[in-house]
Amino acid sequence: MNRTTKKNRVEAAVKAEKTAARKLSHTIHGFAERPFRETQSAEVLADYLDARGFTVEFPFKNIPTAFRATRGTGKPAIGMLGEYDALPNCGAADGSWGHG
Repeated sequence: MNRTTKKNRVEAAVKAEKTAARKLSHTIHGFAERPFRETQSAEVLADYLDARGFTVEFPFKNIPTAFRATRGTGKPAIGMLGEYDALPNCGAADGSWGHG
């Protein structure tokens, strides 16, 4: 497979997920859950990955809001760490929690 074919496949995959990923992002943003309390956010993200063929281990490493999602074998191996807890004084109202 040449470089152009690879690039086109990646672009097509990103385009296919664009709407669903944007909706997921807005959903998580709307929860604005405090650190280690991101139960709704973690659940919808894990469900999103599960629906796309990932094997989800939930919870992970004894952290109730952590999970590991894996798919496939071999190389390349890609890892991602996501932080989606809300921050104090970043919400719409003074003193409320939100995302920076």
